[in-house]
Amino acid sequence: MLALIYLGLAIYLGDLLCRRFYRFVSRPHRWAAGVLVGLLLTTWFTYLTAWLFSHSRRPLFWADIVFGLTALGAIFLLRRRSKAEPEFIQPPPPGSERWDWITLGAYLALACWMMFGTFNIKDGLLRIGNNEWSDFGPNTAIAQSFAVGHNFPTQYPHFSGEPIRYHFLFYFQAGNLEFLGLDLAWSLNLLSIITLVSMLALVMSLGQLLFNSRAVGRIGSALFFFHGTLSFVGFLRSQPSIAAAFHSILTLNEFLPSGFNYRGELWGIWTQVVFLNQRHFASGVGILLIVLIFLVDKYRQCDALKPRKSSSLDNAGTTPLPNAEALPVPQDLSLSPGEIETMAEPQESAAVVQSTVASEKSLWRRVSRMARNTLAFDGSFLFSGFLLGCLPLWNALVFTTSFALLSCLFLLFPARKYLLGLGLATALISLPQLALLRSGGGNRPVHSLLHWGYIVEQPTINSVLRYIGFSFGLKWVLIIVALTFASWFHRRLFLALCSLIAVTFCLEFSVETLANHKFLNVWLIVSNLFAAYGLWQLWHVRSRWLAVATRLVALVLVLAIVVSGTIDFFPIHNSYYTTLHFVDDRLIKWVRSHTKTHDVFLSDRFVNHQVLLAGRRLFYGWPSFPWSAGYDTTLRDEVYRQLFESTDPNLVFRLLQENKIAYVAIDDGVRRGEFIKRPNEELYDLNFQKVWEDKTSEYASLVIYRVPPVAPKEFKRPDPAHLEAQLLAIPPVTMFQGGKGAGRGQFDFPRGMTVDISGNIYVADTNNGRIQKFSSAGEYRTIIGKMGHSLGQLDEPNGIAVDRNGDIYIAEVGNQRVQKLSAEGRFIAQWKGPDAGFYGPRDICVSADNFIYVVDQGRARIVKFNPTGGVVAIWGSQGQGDGQFNEPTAVSVDANNARVYVADPRNRRIQVFDTSGKFITKWTVNEWQVTGWAFQDLLVDQENARLYVTSPTTDEILVYDLDGTRIGQLKPKPPDKLEGASALALWKGKLYVLCTFADRVTTIDLETK
Repeated sequence: MLALIYLGLAIYLGDLLCRRFYRFVSRPHRWAAGVLVGLLLTTWFTYLTAWLFSHSRRPLFWADIVFGLTALGAIFLLRRRSKAEPEFIQPPPPGSERWDWITLGAYLALACWMMFGTFNIKDGLLRIGNNEWSDFGPNTAIAQSFAVGHNFPTQYPHFSGEPIRYHFLFYFQAGNLEFLGLDLAWSLNLLSIITLVSMLALVMSLGQLLFNSRAVGRIGSALFFFHGTLSFVGFLRSQPSIAAAFHSILTLNEFLPSGFNYRGELWGIWTQVVFLNQRHFASGVGILLIVLIFLVDKYRQCDALKPRKSSSLDNAGTTPLPNAEALPVPQDLSLSPGEIETMAEPQESAAVVQSTVASEKSLWRRVSRMARNTLAFDGSFLFSGFLLGCLPLWNALVFTTSFALLSCLFLLFPARKYLLGLGLATALISLPQLALLRSGGGNRPVHSLLHWGYIVEQPTINSVLRYIGFSFGLKWVLIIVALTFASWFHRRLFLALCSLIAVTFCLEFSVETLANHKFLNVWLIVSNLFAAYGLWQLWHVRSRWLAVATRLVALVLVLAIVVSGTIDFFPIHNSYYTTLHFVDDRLIKWVRSHTKTHDVFLSDRFVNHQVLLAGRRLFYGWPSFPWSAGYDTTLRDEVYRQLFESTDPNLVFRLLQENKIAYVAIDDGVRRGEFIKRPNEELYDLNFQKVWEDKTSEYASLVIYRVPPVAPKEFKRPDPAHLEAQLLAIPPVTMFQGGKGAGRGQFDFPRGMTVDISGNIYVADTNNGRIQKFSSAGEYRTIIGKMGHSLGQLDEPNGIAVDRNGDIYIAEVGNQRVQKLSAEGRFIAQWKGPDAGFYGPRDICVSADNFIYVVDQGRARIVKFNPTGGVVAIWGSQGQGDGQFNEPTAVSVDANNARVYVADPRNRRIQVFDTSGKFITKWTVNEWQVTGWAFQDLLVDQENARLYVTSPTTDEILVYDLDGTRIGQLKPKPPDKLEGASALALWKGKLYVLCTFADRVTTIDLETK
């Protein structure tokens, strides 16, 4: 009940403020503006007040008390000073408003289904849709950190210790509503529903204002649910029959990918998943639409006050001006100047005749004075700037969108000095927030602001145009029709809107590529109105014969757009849930009752967990969240490893104290996860108090230790031999069995492999920082090296090779060097490369005459050494020309023909050189599609004069002759299969393939092929 009272006060305050500063297109416009403005400003007020009371135990309690009293006082004052009735733009668009409300009612029902269908609480379980799971990690954690935690000063719940760099106010308000009595699902869904419907009401109102048509507004807002991309075409073409297509659609539980191999496009970025995941996005767009409607209204008034020439008086050399105070404001901006003048003639004929007597100079002064009166700086521009200035902590991307759009409006439209005032107000309010979002220590990711083709791999003008055409192809046809019939005003507005396309493809504001897609989401929301206007024009062509064709085109386009959007409703309907125990959960109850509201936990890197739902923060949660927000995850990775792997209790305790960690939670995710190799749980068990233990394995055998405020007098050290013995106690497995882990025969993302003259197989166990040796039958032999940075130690070993003497050469990415070890693992030498040194040495090959070839991937070159480590040749540079590379991945040498083969997968080709680096030839490998994370390898088969090439995207081995002629392809016998093939080795008619994604080795018998 208290939450609903809070919302009622917020919306009523928003309505009073909007009535004071704005005119309205319709009652839905007024209602939507009141909702969004009220929520934005009251959320800001409540948050700042809570921060002032952060010294108290319950800051939200005092903040809501102060808000209630302040809101009542503000309502009393505003009711006395505001207009008795809201002002509506006259005349209204023709037609009944009743259908607007019916349309919004349908949107409300649809929004309720979408929001509760992907996030709800049932039978005590918090249920999150499979397509939304990852995004709700930070969002629910932020809400809970306020609802049942004490997140002042505010920090990111997945990355404690630094000021927050994520727009969080929407989720603060969700937490506040939960604090006031709603449950988590209702508080977040209620905000999501009313803000989404409000945004759609504003889209409808903008369409009615621009095109003087209620139908255009309704159609344009409805197109929001139907994105119009061509991704459905490939999906339908892949179906064997119409019945199979219907069955596939009805059972679909994943959103369709865009169809492009571009960054972030595998998750259906143009579907409703954006607004289901990023619940604060729609409300931010709505605030921008409020300001845009206000500016369009002002520009229309400017347009009505422009002086018009009269053809009947042109011969007299004077320019008659209509009486602007009596001239009705034209609703349809597509009217010509002559038509506007005709509207004024019946009531203005006497005034026009009298004006011919006055001088042209006095007439200009009169009109200028009337224009100033109409555009009087009554605070509406400042208020609009204030609203936009409040956006960075609500939705930073929409704030950036506003900046780009307003900059173009400033250049293309009048009233520039007023728009400048709006911009200054925006800057004044936003700059402190922007400073906060960029605050904090550490080495943040550095990137250039200018980044041509940022969301497109290997961008060219052609590829960018293809992307835009494919992504919005169906609607582009309608937009072009609309611009053909539209006025110059509309075209200028659309040109300003297209600045968002330029921002998308030319600027990089963050390391998260997906963020830039949202500029196009905003562009599409407004462009839908132009598409609706184009559809309207096609349907209302006056020529009877032409109308048959245009209406047929309109029907086909509408059908295709509706089909493409409807397909993507089924993943919402068919969504399966990831669940967490929430209501009356015993772990949540314990955390809330036994820990402090601002305590920090060291734990597994959770996406979501009961600790977060209890309102507490993690030292390091799921890495992609803080990484995308701009935190230094590389440094945090290192500290995190030390906290969970170091056997030095003094170091561990110091790090715990420095990072203000109060509790350490260790579960099977830490014990058997991918990131921590040798967990030091024994250290915590020996030195810290165990305060909670999961004895029923309900929470992955979780154990919680309390960190004492003062170091014990004497720490106990775990026995390193005991830790090593625990690993050695695990029975070894063959390399064909493999599996993820740190045991003997197990791997962690291995990326290199070779064979010696005796048939021993060496595997670069990359993330475990070691080399494992096996027999040709796959039996485990020994481990060479261990994780570290000293001589003989390894950090991210990748390429590996063995010479005729049995010495091992290892390309280390982590240590940026090549090491030479004996067959027993004894250090012999290291090479750090010529010039500026290696930067990502990826692969290595030893020729028959013992020359060493190294792929220096980061510097796009091949470095050739003699057996003693002297540099013999260097060739290659970044690029697409002959002899240039784009992140080469592998090298192999044909001793018979003295040729060097280099894998250049990002350029989708193999290049061939002589042994001194002279370019010979090249050929294309079509299967080498850019997938973002692949380690294509190649290997020369001297005996059969063949070249074997891995194809990770198709999970097969491609076979060529040594001149580049395609012979065929290879796969292992079913049920065996390749999974992320990254390295090859050849021994006695068998091709060994390292499957990185499966952490194992498989074989292909060449003699049976």
